[in-house]
Amino acid sequence: MKKSISALAFSLLSSVAMADPAVGQWVTIDDEDGSQASVVDININEEGKLQGTIVKLLREKDQGKSCEKCPDDFKNQPVEGLTFMWGLEKEGEGEWESGRILDPKSGSIYKSQLEVAEDGQSLSVRGYIGVSWIGRSQKWLRYEAPIAETAAEAVSADNSAETAEATPAETAAETAAAE
Repeated sequence: MKKSISALAFSLLSSVAMADPAVGQWVTIDDEDGSQASVVDININEEGKLQGTIVKLLREKDQGKSCEKCPDDFKNQPVEGLTFMWGLEKEGEGEWESGRILDPKSGSIYKSQLEVAEDGQSLSVRGYIGVSWIGRSQKWLRYEAPIAETAAEAVSADNSAETAEATPAETAAETAAAE
């Protein structure tokens, strides 16, 4: 009985995660120079709260950086792989608030909220102190893997599938050779 309740709860959380337009990968835009800075993976954790992890730094000058100015457990952690946004609670479809966001450049932690645009292709992320009108917003864009990246993944998947699946003739030949 306990297992079926846990499975049901997990199933419900999974369906919520799949249905919310905030879930997925997003490109962050530097609000100082307008360049694409990183790719962030946003997902819903086991507690039903939204979190974001930096999965790729896009500017060569940022690659390999650590969170030098960050507090506590974040200090000196690699920026790639860093869960820098957490605890956001769902307010509506594509709307999340009451979370926290870490600025890896300054090491500051702010309250946060986010909202997906109607077309689902951009995300408004706001970090603030105290009340939401004292802060700054960034617009993030939905990430689409470059064609070369997706093509390489497809070729890699095809090659691993070919090596993993031996034909009946190959299996028979290997068996005969072993005898």
